[in-house]
Amino acid sequence: MFKRPQDTPLLDRGSRRSGAGRLLFRRFRRSQDGAAAVEFAFVAVPFFALLFAIFETALMFWTNQVLEESVSQVSRSLVTGQSRSIYTASTGAANAAKFRDNICALAPMGLIDCSKLAVDVRVYSSFADASAGTSASNPISGGALNTSSFSYTQPQKSDIVVVRAVLDYKLFLTSWASASLANIGTGRRGIVASAAFRAEPF
Repeated sequence: MFKRPQDTPLLDRGSRRSGAGRLLFRRFRRSQDGAAAVEFAFVAVPFFALLFAIFETALMFWTNQVLEESVSQVSRSLVTGQSRSIYTASTGAANAAKFRDNICALAPMGLIDCSKLAVDVRVYSSFADASAGTSASNPISGGALNTSSFSYTQPQKSDIVVVRAVLDYKLFLTSWASASLANIGTGRRGIVASAAFRAEPF
């Protein structure tokens, strides 16, 4: 004889509901569909902070290397005496500006902001004097950048020449992750490239 659902004993229906509940609970415990998303949410913040800090540091060192190479290339004219026909302005400031522009022209992709770059070309009678002079005129001191004394002096034959280029570099990717890199104010670092040599007896 066919039994309608309402004719099923209450005990049997309760057992079925209980069994279905236990099965659903076991399936829930075994499900891993959202586990990866939850785990990534825990590590996302420190991961991206570390990633941005790496990018910031790598970009800063790349800029430093580009500045060093550009200073080295442009300074060759000072060694050979060609600078006497290149930097012919009547003032040291004008010659320094042209020297700076030549450095910037060698930087790829506008990596160096020329408006934030200052250059200093000085001559000395000996390397000992050059060491003492550059130490006394350190442009980065007390967490500030001071290039007000920078200028350009035309080297003569056999002079000891010290070239310095100082870039006011902005740490722009993430200032909070690279706060330890700043040395001239919040989010800014003074990058210094220098070269010291004796001019040829041209």
